[in-house]
Amino acid sequence: MQDTDIVTIAPNATFQSLGDGAVILRTDSGQLFTCNETTETFLKHVDGRRTLAEIMSEILAEYEVDIETLTSDIRALATDLAAQEIIVAAQKLKTLK
Repeated sequence: MQDTDIVTIAPNATFQSLGDGAVILRTDSGQLFTCNETTETFLKHVDGRRTLAEIMSEILAEYEVDIETLTSDIRALATDLAAQEIIVAAQKLKTLK
């Protein structure tokens, strides 16, 4: 996933924040994932309108963390979530339809 990609939740996944945590459900397989704070914060910003870079910028404004650590961690998280088909680049989603 590139920093310029607009990121959205995959059509076969749902995300729900529960107040004291969050869960992801893969509707095609029934897999249920619990989210740590970092994943929950990231997914709250994934709306199909913002790029990965914009999301990283917004998270950076919310937390006191150095930019190198944040960008490295968020890029790795996005790559992992994309590999698990939980998020997808909006551009890619259009080509799959």
